[in-house]
Amino acid sequence: RHPKLWFKDGNIILTTNASMFRVHQGVLSMHSSVFDDLFSLPQQDSDKVNLTFDGLSVVEISDADADFTHLLRFFYDRRYYQGGTPTTFEIISGLLRMSTKYQLDELRAEIISHLALAYPSTLEKYIEAVEPKAQLPLFPPFEGQHFTIVALARETDASTLLPAAL
Repeated sequence: RHPKLWFKDGNIILTTNASMFRVHQGVLSMHSSVFDDLFSLPQQDSDKVNLTFDGLSVVEISDADADFTHLLRFFYDRRYYQGGTPTTFEIISGLLRMSTKYQLDELRAEIISHLALAYPSTLEKYIEAVEPKAQLPLFPPFEGQHFTIVALARETDASTLLPAAL
């Protein structure tokens, strides 16, 4: 059971390879049409086994536990990630992956804009970004950051980040 994302009044249980989340279908459906579609699918045939736990349906999620946890934390606390404010690369990359997969277009655009502060698509903005005195509210720099950004941009089809990262 995830310590922060196990709600007594939750009406569905989602599981990853490492955590169980008791959350609210309505909250997930409100944020993502993918979840809304998933929850509106008809129940499986009676000859198939439906997973349940504590009397609630269980949905297995194939996403990385950390990425999915970031998404749920964002759904339940909008202060968890705010574009343009410092964060961690783990949070921003996880949210970009999940916002791409679950079609959260506004969040995806906000994260790409956040990353574009350091990886802009115009030469003028790039010159500003590489200025040694530039204070960019992204995440703490790390070894291999540019290569990691390239891989993330390719994985999430955020090609606008590629020229500056390359």
